[in-house]
Amino acid sequence: MKTKRILSAAVGAAIFLGTLGTNVGAYDFPHAFWAAQAGYENAVNSGDNKGIIDFGSQVVNIMSGAPEGTEKHDIIVTRYNQIALAYAAIGDYNNSAYIFNTLCSYAEPFGDKYSDYVKGARAKALQYAPAIELYTEGGTAPYYGAKNEKKNGVLFGVCQNGETRSKLQNESMTLVYQEFGQPLLPYNETVMRDASEKGLAVEFALNCPNEGGDIRSFSALSYTLDELSALFSRYPASPVYLRFGAEFDVWTDMAEPEQFKTAFRAVSQHFKSKNSNVAIVWSPNQVSGWNTDTNDFYPGDEYVDWVGLSLYAQKYFLGDPNSDPDSQVFFRTGINSDPVLAVKWLVDTYGDRKPIMISESGCGHRLTSTGEDTSDFALRRLREYYSYLPMVYPQIKLMAYFDYHVDKPGEKNDFRLSSCPALQNEYLSITRGDRFIHGGYNSETGLCYRKIGNDMSLGGVFPVSCYTHKYGVDAQNVTYYIDGKYAAAADKAPFTAYINANAYTGAHTLKAVAAFSDGQTLSTESAVYINGSDENITVTVSGSRVTFDQNPVMYNDRTLVPMRKIFEELGATVSWDENTQTASGTKNGKTVSLTVGSRTMNVGGTEITLDTPPIVLSDRTLVPARAVAEGMGCNVNWDGASNTVIITEK
Repeated sequence: MKTKRILSAAVGAAIFLGTLGTNVGAYDFPHAFWAAQAGYENAVNSGDNKGIIDFGSQVVNIMSGAPEGTEKHDIIVTRYNQIALAYAAIGDYNNSAYIFNTLCSYAEPFGDKYSDYVKGARAKALQYAPAIELYTEGGTAPYYGAKNEKKNGVLFGVCQNGETRSKLQNESMTLVYQEFGQPLLPYNETVMRDASEKGLAVEFALNCPNEGGDIRSFSALSYTLDELSALFSRYPASPVYLRFGAEFDVWTDMAEPEQFKTAFRAVSQHFKSKNSNVAIVWSPNQVSGWNTDTNDFYPGDEYVDWVGLSLYAQKYFLGDPNSDPDSQVFFRTGINSDPVLAVKWLVDTYGDRKPIMISESGCGHRLTSTGEDTSDFALRRLREYYSYLPMVYPQIKLMAYFDYHVDKPGEKNDFRLSSCPALQNEYLSITRGDRFIHGGYNSETGLCYRKIGNDMSLGGVFPVSCYTHKYGVDAQNVTYYIDGKYAAAADKAPFTAYINANAYTGAHTLKAVAAFSDGQTLSTESAVYINGSDENITVTVSGSRVTFDQNPVMYNDRTLVPMRKIFEELGATVSWDENTQTASGTKNGKTVSLTVGSRTMNVGGTEITLDTPPIVLSDRTLVPARAVAEGMGCNVNWDGASNTVIITEK
């Protein structure tokens, strides 16, 4: 295993330099420039952020009309930079993001001269810009026909030696490591055999322990490929994702891009010619070194089946609570570790033609140097990783968690699920969701999200979820409104709520308001078309009509009814586990259990897949009437003429 790290860089000075040298004697400045410049300099010297914004903007406006020249370019770039920093200093991140983006648009045509400014500005603009987006079900995942690509859903699991595997009953993949140039580990034969027996996919990380040295010595070490080919050939039914030379863009001993691409292409050609079950994965780190362009190392579409990413959430850059704030921004640590933003560049660049995987992931819950507990941070990030990413980016089709601790001096964080019960429970809970593929590679899932926009059609009962981002603060809750009237609320990412809109038909507005820890809000509103229905649904048990405290509803063509009442009407003893959101009914020694959001129902120890999961609607847990009644041993019929569910005991 290799130590998880992010390269250090002296970025504080490089990213946000305040000025560039200008030869003022060689350029004819506009007369109005000098008064505005004097005001600007006084504001900078006195730390007057408002003055920096006002006078800096005057300087930019004056110089925008001046003749072209290096002096003009230097002044406009540096003033834009200082204005954006001043906006950030007073907490106006919206305007700061706007100015940083303006700087990029202005400076990029001048090439490498302002590259440090542009890199820094892009990093800050990405973090500072607010966002709020709504999603519902019914989306369609992109499918590229790549090797071992599922048409929909997310394969998930942890590294092979992670202790959480003993509690993970429904994994669909696992992660294992082999060092390039070293003899095949007998352990990896066991991994492949076990995966084959269980029907799991295997992400096989072929690491370069000597980094660039292994690339430069590739020909002498390539015997490793033959050993691996023979291994994979012994288990031809097991899908393998071979990840070669991962995190190459943060190696200490860097390979030259052309050297790396040549080696990668050789690996790809080797396995494509010998192993039909092996997909080739190109997988950088979430952020490269400051002077490294990750895309320079891309070997070409014909050599890459999947594009991956190592994605680790760390509260502090390099584990240092006093680390430079600019480094925290660029290397996406602490408040800058929103996973949607961290992955955006990769999806934008490659997600139009390649499936994406989170090759490794982890959320640091403890600093190894001081023992500081950072589990609150880790819990929030873990939930965002496994809820936001599969929702916002349907191109992501595999997520692996690094449930292991590398006990080396360079390891700054403990990422293990197994050493933090709260983190482990959250992982086990959230991966039970319908977006994930359960029970092996050959299983399926039907859920994919679609982004809600104007003119979208929604059902009478529909789920809505929200991705929202505001710099430096956490979202506390999201409240949903139809035509300005309260409809539902949620207080945990991805802020999913089910809305009963049966009282509405036709054109309406759907609005979401996200409230943040600083007391501020973000909102979004869309004009939608709701296909509501005011037809009442009746349920009878042994000929008697059941009276519910909340009316049954139709969702996904299935009748959902309040959980407790239906169990009681069927003569079952009811229990509810708040931690797992699981309802159980027991009758004559047989127990039927259902979990909110999960399509798996347990009937007397046997798992049954549901068409529709239980949902929470208006603070009531609703369950599919037919599935529960049949699970309790009853017959169920539907009378469409009277909209009646007829339940009779056998």
